[in-house]
Amino acid sequence: MAPEVAAARPAPARRTAGVVAPRHLAVRWLGRVGYDEAWALQRGLHAHSSRNHLLLLEHPHVVTMGPRAPAAHLLMDPTAAGAELCRTDRGGDVTYHGPGQLVGYPILTLGGPRAGGLGAAAAYVESLEDLLIDVLADLGLPGAGRLERHRGVWLDPAGMRPRKIAAIGVRVRRGRTLHGFALNVD
Repeated sequence: MAPEVAAARPAPARRTAGVVAPRHLAVRWLGRVGYDEAWALQRGLHAHSSRNHLLLLEHPHVVTMGPRAPAAHLLMDPTAAGAELCRTDRGGDVTYHGPGQLVGYPILTLGGPRAGGLGAAAAYVESLEDLLIDVLADLGLPGAGRLERHRGVWLDPAGMRPRKIAAIGVRVRRGRTLHGFALNVD
C-alpha cells in the first residue's frame, strides 16, 4: 500500500501591482556603487530604456532622506560617522545603506490605466514586501513579515522587539518605478 501524501496547498494569491510580467528582465550586479552614481544610472535607464531592469548592488555608508522625512528623524550627523547624506525623491523616511546590504533597484513598467497613481505605488510596495518575505522564508527566516503602520519587512513583527530587516522606498513616475529595497544581509 502506498503511503499517504498530503495534498499540496495552493500558493496564496499575490498582488502583482499591475507589474507587467517581463519576458526579459535585465539584471545587473554592480558591486559597491556610490548612491549618486546608482541614482544617475536609474534615471538614465528610466528615461532612455523601455526594458525592465533590476540593478543589484551595495552602497558605501550613506544615509538617504525622502522628501517628507522630518529633520528630527535624523538622529545624528551622518558625516560624523563617515557616511554621506543624500536627499532623494523616493517615498519613505530616513534610511541607512552600507556594506552588508543587498540593494535592489527595479525599474519596471506598471500596467493598468492608473499605473502612476498612489494605488499602484502602494500595491507595488506591498508586492516588494511579499517578495522579500518569501525570499527570507526560502533562506530559513520564516518569521519575517509586516509591522502594522510601518513599511518594510520585519523579523518577529508580532513580538516585543521587532527588528527591521528590509527597507523599501519607491517612486513611480510615468508608470515606471524607481528606487527599491535594501535587505540587511550581514
